[in-house]
Order: sequence, then structure tokens, then C-alpha cells
Amino acid sequence: MSPSPIRYGVIGAGVIANAMARAFTEGRGAVAVAVSDVNLEAARALSAKLGGVRVTADYRELLASPDVDAVYLATPPFLHKPMTVEALRAGKHVCCEKPFMLTQAEVREVMAAQARAPHLHVNCASSRYLSAGTAVRARQLVAAGELGRVYHVSYTQVIGAPKPGSRLPDWRNDPARNGGGISFDWGPYDLDWLAFVLGDLFRPQTVFGVMGNYFPLTPERVPPCLDVDGRHTVLIQCESGLTILWERRASEHGPARHTIEIRGTQAGLDAYFMPMPEKPGLLHHAYTGTNDLKTTVLPDAPPSWEDSMVTPIRDLTAAIRENRPTANTLEANLRIHGILDALIASARTRQAMPVTI
Repeated sequence: MSPSPIRYGVIGAGVIANAMARAFTEGRGAVAVAVSDVNLEAARALSAKLGGVRVTADYRELLASPDVDAVYLATPPFLHKPMTVEALRAGKHVCCEKPFMLTQAEVREVMAAQARAPHLHVNCASSRYLSAGTAVRARQLVAAGELGRVYHVSYTQVIGAPKPGSRLPDWRNDPARNGGGISFDWGPYDLDWLAFVLGDLFRPQTVFGVMGNYFPLTPERVPPCLDVDGRHTVLIQCESGLTILWERRASEHGPARHTIEIRGTQAGLDAYFMPMPEKPGLLHHAYTGTNDLKTTVLPDAPPSWEDSMVTPIRDLTAAIRENRPTANTLEANLRIHGILDALIASARTRQAMPVTI
């Protein structure tokens, strides 16, 4: 007899929650029983996708429901901390959209709340790409020492320009409510992937970074958010001496690009974390003896958009059932937000900043 499904309450009925609807209808142990949003029209529309579950405008009613085991938070980032803490106090497991929090201090508040209910699991949707074969194989190679001593990682992501007339909610253009721009929108994915693949090597010590805001490419092609960062270049020094060059740019006069290079004293890897049809898989590079550089394609399963989107709910559901840690942990989020805090401070002061853990 299969175990009972984990019953979720969905808080927030915006674009990302609608994209996640499959997680609760695919028959893999997670079902939605309620949706909450102050916009009742949006909540009803999402409810219809989820099979007509009950709707409420007050998320606290959802948290008080005894038939809700876990919540999926798809609200603007400034609501993540109070809602996560309230959910834990109500005895609910939590899957929170990225960015997990606005600051590392908020992560610590969540950790304190979870410590009072250690049987409850908390994860962040920045873990979307951790189940891909490319990430799992890269993690295995690093952990097994097959690359030798890993001394450098270069992580570059360039995103194309938005379509003319693109619109986003006002909170996306407000650092007080969103944390930042590309650093908080895409940065958690990058740093979560690095934390997962590098394991114990991902112990950030100092950060030196520069940031710049989005800008219009033409009068007709103006990004919808001009008051937040649209690019950053960051040097992260880890305790082991590992250096990570992390770069994100978007909406510029140039093509999209996606490259992750991991280099060790015995071998190197070229990887990627998003679905990239033009990429053949992991590339393994190594010299042996007097031979020329040998490059081998490791055809591990690449990410897919459909599976990547729902991975955080699948992972939390399995963690609850199996009583095991989730792929994304609170400790990883502490490091991620320590880096983001240090990046903002470094960009403001133009000085290298320590990462507090």
C-alpha cells in the first residue's frame, strides 16, 4: 500500500505558482488541498488547475488547517521570512520560492524557528537544478577526488534581452521588497548549484564584487526593472584556497552564454546547470602522460525545464516521507545569503568583504 500523499497549501497564486501546478497533480506523492492569495480571482484560477481545491484570501486560515502538512510559498521575497516562521510555528513543512530570504539575518531567524521544531523540513526552490544528472555526476567526481585538488571555478551566465513591452510586478524593481535584481532572481540558483556540486569545498571566506543596474538597449527595448542590478562580477575566495569567479549579466548588446568551468590538479570539467540543448553533456578534460589533452563527453542526463521546475516539491515530499535532509539545506542558505550580503557590501564600498557564517 502506497503511503498517504503529503498535503500542501499553496500561498501565492502568481506566475511561478501556476508554473508549479504540475508538482501537485503528477501523482508523485504531493497534492494541493488549498490555495491562498489576497487576489481571490488569481487564487480561484490556480485552484481550478489543481482540481478545485479550496480558496482563501487569508494565508493564516491555511496555516491553521489540520489537513495541511506542508506549504509552498510563492509570495514576493519580503514576505518569505515572516510566512516561513509562521508556517513552522503552525507545524508545517515549508518549500519557499527563491530567493529564500532577503538577508542572512533572516535565514538565522528561520533556523532558530526550525530548531524549535526539528522534525519539520524547510527547503528553497533555488534547488531546481540539483536533481539533473549533470549536477549529480559533477558532485560525485568532485567528492571522489577524481579532479584532484579543485582550485578554480568560473561560472558565467549571460541572459538575453527581454521582449519590448515586457512587464513585471512593481516589487521586482524594489530592493527593499525583492532583495535585488539579477543577484537575487538568478543568484540563488547559481550559488545553490555551486554549494551542491562543491560540497565541503564551498566554504566562502571573502567576496569582492561589482554590480551595475539594468539599462535601456534602445528606446523600444527597455528592461522592466531599471532600479535593480542587472549584472555583477564577483570573486569568491573559499577557506581551502579555491577561487570562484561568478558572473551574471542580462539584457546587453551580445548573445546569451552559459559556461561553468571546474578545474582541478588532475582533471577539469565543463558543466552547465540549465537546460541547454546545444550542450552535449559534461565535458571531462585531462592530460595523461605525454598525450595531448583528452576531452571526453560524459552524457549524463541534462536538466529538463519540466522536471527542474517541480524538483523542490518532489525533494521536500521525499524528505518528509523518508525523514532525510533535502538537497537544499538551511546551512547552504546561510552561506548563500552570506555571499549575497557580502556582495552588496563589497559593491557599495569597493572593498573585499568577509563572509559571515
